[in-house]
Amino acid sequence: MSQIEFHQVSKRFENGHEALRDITAAFEEGSMTFLTGHSGAGKSTFLKLLLCLDRPTRGQILVNGVNVAQIPPVRLAYYRQNLGAVFQDHHLLTHRTVFENVALPLRVVGLKEKDIGKRVRAALSRVGLLSKEGLFPRYLSTGEQQRVGIARAVVTRPKILLADEPTGNLDPALSRDIMQLFEQFHQFGTTVIVASHDRELIETMDARIIELSHGAVVRDETEYASGEVLSDESHHVEV
Repeated sequence: MSQIEFHQVSKRFENGHEALRDITAAFEEGSMTFLTGHSGAGKSTFLKLLLCLDRPTRGQILVNGVNVAQIPPVRLAYYRQNLGAVFQDHHLLTHRTVFENVALPLRVVGLKEKDIGKRVRAALSRVGLLSKEGLFPRYLSTGEQQRVGIARAVVTRPKILLADEPTGNLDPALSRDIMQLFEQFHQFGTTVIVASHDRELIETMDARIIELSHGAVVRDETEYASGEVLSDESHHVEV
């Protein structure tokens, strides 16, 4: 059984727009996949269904064998603890320091203060921002702000990391740096799915590519250029 399974999933909105059409795909634990396609192809909808920010109109989405559409609202927070999410707009709290922004998910789940410090600093170290933990976001570059968003997404040690156009506001050099960060998390065993329209960049990455067009899969390159997926026994990023 794959970690994530889409079985004939479709999503139609109230205005009649069908964002996804009959999607069937499986994602193994520890794999890395890029979703690509034109604007409006269905990439963001795909990720929102995984995050349970929306529900499929037809079909089933299974995560570790659980039908996510059947998760009751009171259990959604628990389900999302295993998911990390990074967006093009990183939504940092401007009146909180870098440290406090990254610590927020840990405070929500009630982690002890001494453990919060260890986790946050480990996450910031992994994205190269440990020295800037006391700064406010306005003093960071756009690329640094995005890396804070990534640190916040992985500080809970999620088994699945989702990213929606994480390099959309960055220049080519910074975009490659961010993508290499995702590749590092994948190499530590995290399942990574990145939605990106930057085909030139993702074609250089050693990962599966699924292309969507008008809500349907039109390309699915399932083989990795270097062979097997890298993973370790922990199946999550140790931060």
